[in-house]
Amino acid sequence: MRASSNRFTSLIAPDSDRILVIVHLFGGNDGLNTVIPLDQYDGLTEVRPLLYLKAEKTKKLTETVALHPSMGQMANMFQDGKLKVVQSVSYPNQNRSHFRSTDIWTSGSDSKDFVNSGWVGRYLEDQFPGYPTGYPSEGQPHPPAISIGNSAHPTCEGTQINFSQTVENPLDTVTIPDSVEDFLSNDRYGNELDFIRTTMDQTNSYNAVIKNAAAKGKNLATYPGFSNSLAVQLKKVARLISGGLQTKVYTVYLGGFDTHARQVTGDTTNGTHAHLLAQVSEAISAFQADLKAQKLEEKVLGMTFSEFGRRIRPNASAGTDHGTAGPMFLFGSCVNGGILGDNVEIDKSVGQSDGVPMQFDFRDVYGSILVDWFSVSTSRVKTVLHQNFQYLPLAGNCNENTNATEETTEDGWAFGQPYPNPSTKEIYINVSSPGYNRLRYSLFDSRGRLVLANEIGVDGQGDHMLFARPSRLPSGTYALRLATETGGTVSRKVVFE
Repeated sequence: MRASSNRFTSLIAPDSDRILVIVHLFGGNDGLNTVIPLDQYDGLTEVRPLLYLKAEKTKKLTETVALHPSMGQMANMFQDGKLKVVQSVSYPNQNRSHFRSTDIWTSGSDSKDFVNSGWVGRYLEDQFPGYPTGYPSEGQPHPPAISIGNSAHPTCEGTQINFSQTVENPLDTVTIPDSVEDFLSNDRYGNELDFIRTTMDQTNSYNAVIKNAAAKGKNLATYPGFSNSLAVQLKKVARLISGGLQTKVYTVYLGGFDTHARQVTGDTTNGTHAHLLAQVSEAISAFQADLKAQKLEEKVLGMTFSEFGRRIRPNASAGTDHGTAGPMFLFGSCVNGGILGDNVEIDKSVGQSDGVPMQFDFRDVYGSILVDWFSVSTSRVKTVLHQNFQYLPLAGNCNENTNATEETTEDGWAFGQPYPNPSTKEIYINVSSPGYNRLRYSLFDSRGRLVLANEIGVDGQGDHMLFARPSRLPSGTYALRLATETGGTVSRKVVFE
């Protein structure tokens, strides 16, 4: 087993109020019936004759991409620029076991490694050193993470303990009676009892804080009823955020995506999968509307994941079996809206066991969220997730001051923010280098395509013009990657008006 002892303390802006909401779609979501490739209907109708959706019934996002008919509200979010679709996300050497694949996705590990901690747990580990001992404290009175429900999500597992507090009803949290004796023996038994008592005390303290935040908070949007369990969970999250809870990460959950049978019933717009996707769309849309009504949109970024996609060809039970890659959604007012990646090509002769091939490694999505949302440097993400990390432009800066931060790489370079930003033409940056060196810059559009690249020489410290905007480059948000010849990398946002 490979140990996971990466540290994040120096990487996180300590006073950031940004929040990440993780939506786990358990069971393996069928991506081909969620994000429909409109340019692949010859293949779809051939290999999925009983499953495919008629194009005119789908919710069109672009000329070549649509969402399932049940996802109209998320389609509206896409048109408003509040939804990012990441195509065909998976990991190399896909494992089609629910349990093993979930372990891989929640730990953020390679498929050949067995890591007991979660990627969010490792994110939180050094912000809360020694946790749970000493927490809550005056400086950290709120729980680091919350799992809505009665089970702590493995994403939040640290190397010693899970960082998430489980919450069923935030307005009626339970107080655990203290039945542990005051006198503790100085041995292993006493140490275990001390740990239990610490955890009980912490749980009671956090529950009081959670209950207080829920009492102060409110919901200003109309949510679906109790039949939509995801909406019920997200409604609780919105209320806690509204009440001022400073928790950094929330996890919510919707099961049922293991659609081996009766994925559709009769009309392909009906069936188990349609019902599940309607719940996802309605819940996320209501949550986003709630945050907007309370002017909290720019604090929250959401993401969905499922442990794998389904196979391209259906089985004999009007369902699909375990596959490979599937789409991820990122949502919020700060995402770089649009579609990242290309439609899968549907070969009419595709094999019965074939899944959608991977375009993006899920760890690159996680790492890019850490870069964009929590200001973690790309060089450090490589040590935390994987050395081949590739940055993806996923989230914007919203209304933050884009000229406020300087970042120093491990090889001794220091970079300011690009300016002017937004810009209409030239892009400059202040760079400090240890002697004369070459600096390579690469500019990527919102779909992750390289649109500009070059090198400049840098000696000492000063302002440098990186490039003048080519006339062919349209207005929009771009990702700028800076790489030193000695191995340092940073990423920046550039907005052209």
